[in-house]
Amino acid sequence: MINWDDLKYFLAMAEEGSLSAAARKLSVSQPTLSRRLTALEESVGSDLFARTRTGLEMTAVGERLVEHAKHMRDDVYSIERMITGHDSSLQGSVVISCIEILGADWLVKHTRPFREQFPGITVEFKIENGTSDLLRREADIAIRMFRPVQNDLIARKTGTMKYGYYASKEYLEKNGTPKSMDDISDHAFILPHDEILAHTNKFGKRPFHPKGNIAFRSNNLISLASAVREGFGIGAYSCIMADKDPNLVRLFGDLIVFSSDIWLVSHAELRRSARIRAMYDFLGDLFTKNAAAFEGAI
Repeated sequence: MINWDDLKYFLAMAEEGSLSAAARKLSVSQPTLSRRLTALEESVGSDLFARTRTGLEMTAVGERLVEHAKHMRDDVYSIERMITGHDSSLQGSVVISCIEILGADWLVKHTRPFREQFPGITVEFKIENGTSDLLRREADIAIRMFRPVQNDLIARKTGTMKYGYYASKEYLEKNGTPKSMDDISDHAFILPHDEILAHTNKFGKRPFHPKGNIAFRSNNLISLASAVREGFGIGAYSCIMADKDPNLVRLFGDLIVFSSDIWLVSHAELRRSARIRAMYDFLGDLFTKNAAAFEGAI
């Protein structure tokens, strides 16, 4: 009999292309993966991978097996969702996938009341800038900056995270405070990489930043925020995060540089789980209550 766990490890190796990458994804050691692969190959009676200097290459048998294994994985996930969807207890864990700028601080502080209300539920954050696959149970709930397109997912728009221009008091003391967009051509700017802007709402034809000296760039929102606080220059910062910092100054009044819609997403079957439903509703109310702060209302 073929062990399902062995097939799960086989799929990870097929999708990641190397033992080391698959081991990181599954949080197991490479020797463990190697042993499980050997056991699976013995059960199948054939090699599934050719080991090369650049990684793993599937054999013809491996390529045939991987498609069947994917179907089996989808069936297992469907069964798990069905079982979880009929769980009426307020016990266990709820895994929430969210981006770092929300999950590293703000969301932690604001979900403590949920834990106090439901002491039997473990709140688990999965901080990532990628997208968890909810259909494969990589998370129970996701907070995304774009609307999902899969038919099996339910989504609720809970607000809009808007970004304004900010600078540190130290930077402005050294370089002066621009009064309008026409005054900032000589200032230094902090810019995100293009992938960060992929799911943002643009406003008219105004460029994200005026022509000026680019002092700092990053593909990470936390890093960009730190650069603003450390005085690298003028940069876009989430209003709800920046407005509470006494060392930051918001420039140009209520000018919004760009924004990202906030979507609360889960699998339709999981909404029938009492603990996941409780968290989903809590988060929906939380974001709705703080909608004005996310929009940077002055």
